[in-house]
Amino acid sequence: MAEAAASSSPKLQAKGSPKALTPASPKLPSKEAPAKADVPAAQLKPATASREDNLTYDLHHLAAFDMAPLSAKTNYMNYTRDSVQLLVNKIFALQQKKTEDGIVVDLPNQEAFRLPRARPIPKAEAKTRWQKFMEEKGMKKRKRSRLVFDEVSQDWKPRYGYKSAKKEQEKAQNWAMEVKAGQNPFENPFEKVKAEKKLVAARQKMREVRNKVEALGGKLKASTPQLVPDGKFNRGNTGRGKDGLREAVKRAQSSSASMGKFDRIAPHEATNLQGKKRKGGLAAVSAGQEKAKYMKSVEKVFSGGGNVDNSKAMKLGAAMEANKRGKVAKAKAPAKRRSKQGGKRGGKKR
Repeated sequence: MAEAAASSSPKLQAKGSPKALTPASPKLPSKEAPAKADVPAAQLKPATASREDNLTYDLHHLAAFDMAPLSAKTNYMNYTRDSVQLLVNKIFALQQKKTEDGIVVDLPNQEAFRLPRARPIPKAEAKTRWQKFMEEKGMKKRKRSRLVFDEVSQDWKPRYGYKSAKKEQEKAQNWAMEVKAGQNPFENPFEKVKAEKKLVAARQKMREVRNKVEALGGKLKASTPQLVPDGKFNRGNTGRGKDGLREAVKRAQSSSASMGKFDRIAPHEATNLQGKKRKGGLAAVSAGQEKAKYMKSVEKVFSGGGNVDNSKAMKLGAAMEANKRGKVAKAKAPAKRRSKQGGKRGGKKR
């Protein structure tokens, strides 16, 4: 529009002006000449509808509903345009106020329709043990910076993860490990530290799974508590807790020579912690009872009543018998004399 106005100005079209170029000038290329608009400008439609207002409005949700049926001869584009125009007129009829962002209106709190949700309301996520502990102690989570300054390399490095400052400090401090008295000098201490770290990570993963199960209303024992320290990363379960105390009592009950049979029981001490023992076991039996037991097993196998494949068992037995005979024959065979050139006499030289 600015170029078109400048070209039509009589001052710029003066002959004495060197910059005055018109479409008739030979110096102006034909492709730079402004093209004439063949299509007329779109006419703006009025801000009123061409039909009566039969809509039901719900301005709280910026929605309008038309319950009237439409005939097949209705122009749906024009009908929709009139409906939207009526909704916009209703919105602009509300009380307006000016803000920094522009003119806004206050939507009414009353709802004409309670629109259903596409999906159910999400349930509140269950809190973990650590979140409950923070609430009880009045602790607040504060955000820490991702980068920390590393005194070893004198540079900023990540707080955790790949090439973190903590890992660089461990490398600088533990580049050599002393073999203490009682330790295996041929054991790789770096591999041991690496395995202990993996064990700590696995236990932490198990705790996370336990928290999720408890959040769903279940109960899961994370792992057997470690009562005795066995390394740098595992100093034992000093707090013990319920599981640790139960495990300690269980071990103490079976730590005597009689496996706790003649020990005195403390008041309110649980006596059902030990596992049930199988009856019979290695008890002494007579020769007749042992023979009857074996004959019963053999009859069950040959009768086909048990889950035993007879043909496969016969093949396996024949193979074991042949292997046994071959070993016996090889042991009874005389040793062959070896030649001075090496290898067995009469055999092929390598």
